[in-house]
This record gives sequence, C-alpha cells and structure tokens, in this order.
Amino acid sequence: VFIFGFVGNYFWTHYFYHLLGASYTMTAHRLNDVPIFRYLVTHAYFTMYFSATNMALRRVHTSMAPGVARIAAMTVTVLVLSYITAIMETVTIAAYPHYAFVNRSLMYSVGSMVYALYFVVGFPMSYFLDEAPSKVGGESMWLVIRDAFGAAMMVTCLLDFWRLLIGGIV
Repeated sequence: VFIFGFVGNYFWTHYFYHLLGASYTMTAHRLNDVPIFRYLVTHAYFTMYFSATNMALRRVHTSMAPGVARIAAMTVTVLVLSYITAIMETVTIAAYPHYAFVNRSLMYSVGSMVYALYFVVGFPMSYFLDEAPSKVGGESMWLVIRDAFGAAMMVTCLLDFWRLLIGGIV
C-alpha cells in the first residue's frame, strides 16, 4: 500500500492537475508539487480501501466454485468497488476547503472514472498478494515490492492511455 500510494501521489496526482483541473490550494511543504501530508493521508485511506475490498473479494472468491462465473463475479466486484471507492473519495474530498476542481460535476463523473483506474489494478493486486500462499517464503518482501511497482506501472500506462485517447476535462 505504501509503494502504490507513494507512486500515486508522486506521479499520478499530476494527471489530476492537468487532465481534471484539480489543485491543492494550501500553503504546504511539497514533494513533486504534492503536499507532503497527502502522502501520509493517502496511506491511511488506501489501507482502509484495500482492506475492505480484500474482504469483499475474499467473500466472492471463496463462496464460488472455480470457473467462468467466479472470474466474472470477481471482475464485476472489482469494477463496481473501484468506481464506488473513487466516487466516494471524490465527493468527500470536495468538502475539504483546500482542494479545488475546475468543474465539479465532471470531476464527480469523469474524474471518478479516472481515479477508479488506480483501483481496477490495485484491488486485485492487493487481494492476490494477500492470498497467494507461494509468497510466504523468504523472498516474499521482494515479491510484494515487485508486484506493487508492476501494478503502479500498469496504472501509469492506463492513465497515460486515457490522456492520449480521451484527454482531459479542462
């Protein structure tokens, strides 16, 4: 969660700035133009999101027999929870006085879809890291780090494809 959140703040926040017209307006110490406290808050939020989603995915995964139906149910669960998480955070952060949007309604709809890309990749990555018994060995920390950076790169590609193919709302 730390690696995924750090990469999200350091690199992906700029997609929100440039594609979606979002900005932090407070005076703060910044790392790559993101207020440093946001890195810490993101870790707390993401830990909660990933933990809750892992429970939901575990419920779906363990309550169904292996096969196409379980794959479909897991996929739908990831997609739905990704958008719900994204819209929930977008709506709640709108109450924060130092976070501004150029177009609030488009940020809720389109911006939440862009933000959901984080979770479409991150939720399954987190679930399978948590569940994969082969990762209990001596190399487990290396595998977690590798998988977190791999998932982060996948999100970076999705965000950039969005930028190139769909563009921004500002």
